[in-house]
Amino acid sequence: MRLVRGASGNCHEVSGRPTGRKIELSFLMLKLSRGIRATSLKEFRSFASILALLAVFTLSGATLAHAQTEGGWTPSGWVSGATISDLTGNTPLVQNQPLIAGHSYNATLTIVVPNTSTSTKTFQVSVNANFLAASNQPIFWAMHTVNYPGYNMTGFTGGSKIVTFNYDQGTFKLSAYFQVPVNFTNPSATYVTPSGNVSQSIHLTQNGVIIASVVPVGSTSAGDFTASVSDQTIQTYLTDYNQTASLVPSGKISATYSPLVNSILNEAQALYKLGFPDQGTTLLGTITSSAFPVPPSGALQTDLLVGLAAAVVVIILLAVMTLRSRGRSGYSVGIINDVQKDLAVLEVTAAKYDKAMADKLKSLRDKLSESS
Repeated sequence: MRLVRGASGNCHEVSGRPTGRKIELSFLMLKLSRGIRATSLKEFRSFASILALLAVFTLSGATLAHAQTEGGWTPSGWVSGATISDLTGNTPLVQNQPLIAGHSYNATLTIVVPNTSTSTKTFQVSVNANFLAASNQPIFWAMHTVNYPGYNMTGFTGGSKIVTFNYDQGTFKLSAYFQVPVNFTNPSATYVTPSGNVSQSIHLTQNGVIIASVVPVGSTSAGDFTASVSDQTIQTYLTDYNQTASLVPSGKISATYSPLVNSILNEAQALYKLGFPDQGTTLLGTITSSAFPVPPSGALQTDLLVGLAAAVVVIILLAVMTLRSRGRSGYSVGIINDVQKDLAVLEVTAAKYDKAMADKLKSLRDKLSESS
């Protein structure tokens, strides 16, 4: 177990998961120099989990961060509803679809002013102060309901992020044109390394982002419209995850491998929730139909192939994750060398049962040799 200190000063525990019931694979003995012996399929999965967490936390010293699930659209108060079009992709968004960082939008709001006020003369409608001007749009606002009593054409400044109306009862529509900054979903995470703290941006969906708000002058908010903001890296992961999660139920991967596939899916989700959807996508890429051959008859050979498939996933994961942090970790090369030795042992064992699998293991070992 290791404590990692975050930017807030809090310490977080990083540890592996306990393994469960052992399924003995007496013919498959991994003699790891780090003293870890994998003698069961569940230990294979736990080993892969520990390696993933070590790659993200221990080798790089990443701070624990919590990603949020994507939320929906929420109008409140005077804002009774909205429609949004993606100007970058030239497509309308469906209800509750997240906005994408770096894209430009047209959000058309419906605002209902419940009464006419004699004490408060005006109210303001504003777009999020952090948003930018939409691409190829000279204005932030455009009025649609020009017969609304509170609309003053001469005082309406569409090029400003804030427009002012007279406080008169009525309903009107207006459009906000804006661009979400490209780094809107990239908060900074702090890494603890031997040479000091290092900051790196991560990818987290931002929920409850105020797109536009209504505030009577001299008073508190009378309503707003909120939505979630995602980015393309997050969306790519979510799409790949849904596709990958369907491989076993659709029969494209044998149900024999279901525990292993589910474990890898869980690890990908853990990376995603920590703010690393790109690494999660890379991990999902190891789950392909070709990587999980139809199990041969016989429990022994089935267990062997499942174990080998797990080992393949571990190897690919190490190649992806540890090489990314090799510049910050002096011992990642040593880990890869250890795995190469273990892989050579697996080749000899696999050759007795499945030459194609043995050839695949040799190919992976050769690739690791080139990378280390």
